Amino acid sequence: MHVLILGARAPACLEWARAFSASGWCVTAADSLAWPVTRSSRAVNTYARLPEPRKDAETWINALQYLVDERNIDLILPTCEEAFYLSHGLDQLSLNCRVMTTDFATMHRLHHKYQFTRMITDWPITAPETWLLDTPESVAQLGHMADELVFKPVYSRFASRTLIRPDGPPQIQPDMAQPWVAQRYVEGREHCSYSLLVKGKLTAHACYHPRYRVGQGSGIYFEPTDPAPVRAFLERFGAETGYTGQVAFDFIETHDGCFHVLECNPRATSGIHLFDDQPQKLVAALLGERQDGVLLPSHAPRMVALAMLLFAAPRYALRPAFWRDFNRAHDVVTRPGDRSPLPAQIPGLLEITGRALARRRGLLAAATADIEWDGQPLKGHAR
Repeated sequence: MHVLILGARAPACLEWARAFSASGWCVTAADSLAWPVTRSSRAVNTYARLPEPRKDAETWINALQYLVDERNIDLILPTCEEAFYLSHGLDQLSLNCRVMTTDFATMHRLHHKYQFTRMITDWPITAPETWLLDTPESVAQLGHMADELVFKPVYSRFASRTLIRPDGPPQIQPDMAQPWVAQRYVEGREHCSYSLLVKGKLTAHACYHPRYRVGQGSGIYFEPTDPAPVRAFLERFGAETGYTGQVAFDFIETHDGCFHVLECNPRATSGIHLFDDQPQKLVAALLGERQDGVLLPSHAPRMVALAMLLFAAPRYALRPAFWRDFNRAHDVVTRPGDRSPLPAQIPGLLEITGRALARRRGLLAAATADIEWDGQPLKGHAR
């Protein structure tokens, strides 16, 4: 069996490549970058360079179709935001192989931060009070309570451009094409879930607390948690949507034990690393082949060690608790017998830095600019 795993720049892709290789599959990784970290892994049999989907979704889908035909691909698995473009091409690509994503309308609804909050209005866990901002006037109307709110673009990721409890009305200019949301700020402990579903059935589920982050965005230290309300929410989600694929949610647990869900990421996230010691079971869960219930992770924390040293250590190095946390977690990039991805992070970072300079964007924005979908019309799908 041959799997094509997309988003080779992501550690999540590396995790999936190792899982499929351990399960006896032939693995092709693919991305628009020349030197993504997963390419260097011994788990990868071949690497394919793709065009940028944001530039031309149709060309990208046709390139996938060529790979499916040329390499006899049995399964396509996305890991990053190329999942939206893959969903856009689902009807074409699923004729000849299995595609692990769900329909485009559902993907859009989950990605749109306001539509998602409306979707779960009457569920046991709901979102904090949320307002859609699509005119400057809608922003001004909330100016008097800005210090109680979080502002973020409807289409965004990694807390990009998020404004938390600003001092006065935020200096943003939303419109109908690029709206924002304002969401009431909720104090509490954050939980991030990562789950696999097949036709609405929950097959694997993990939850973790992102103890350390890069700024206010991506978590780089994953401490397992397992709140029962979060798992119940995923079961309700599957029953309501019939979802197939990977999905992640961000939750806040308040001091009185109540939960609120903030947003949805219908793609892979760092939660996959919590299953790194169960590769065959993880693949079986993805394919819906498990017969013994929902796959759950072990309790050991994981981390991106290089990011911990580069971004967290300068801030916390003088705190003994930081080094205790560092020593009790293991790195998700290196693995006995597969250590090449560790140095491979350097050329990958240099390539993204070059894109950032050439396109005059920040490093984090440049890391995903070619695969992001921000609601722009795609051929065959209206907004």
